Amino acid sequence: MNALVVLLLGLTLVLADHDPHQHHHHESYVVKTHDDLVTYRTYCAEKVHASEELVEKYKKWQYPDDAVTHCYLECVFQKFGFYDAEHGFDVHKIHVQLAGSGAGAEVNHSDETHQKIAHCAETHSKEGNSCAKAYHAGMCFMNANLQLVQHSVQV
Repeated sequence: MNALVVLLLGLTLVLADHDPHQHHHHESYVVKTHDDLVTYRTYCAEKVHASEELVEKYKKWQYPDDAVTHCYLECVFQKFGFYDAEHGFDVHKIHVQLAGSGAGAEVNHSDETHQKIAHCAETHSKEGNSCAKAYHAGMCFMNANLQLVQHSVQV
């Protein structure tokens, strides 16, 4: 599968059973579900006025490099709580989403996954356009973590 057609969010979703109210110690982030993704996808497609053609591509994890798609992905990342225009990406939350499938799963923030996420966020942190920053860092993240990402979701 071409890594560029795979959406970070669709793939970071942990579809294993989990208690949505379970909180990791010192961590208020709640792992999001497939239902959450569907809600965010609809909201964001309307917000950026994505065409029906684009929406169909998004459902197939295809994300063309265009302005509407950039802002669509920024919106979805924001809804997940992964990103905001002022502070950029929250590497910790992305990592918890990826690792949070097991009950009481511990997230080791010194491991390779964390470094890769941080590297992608940092590499694109200087882009002037917030939508482009979110899109390119997200694509970088997917490319760096494809196996882990694919493992964490049922595509």
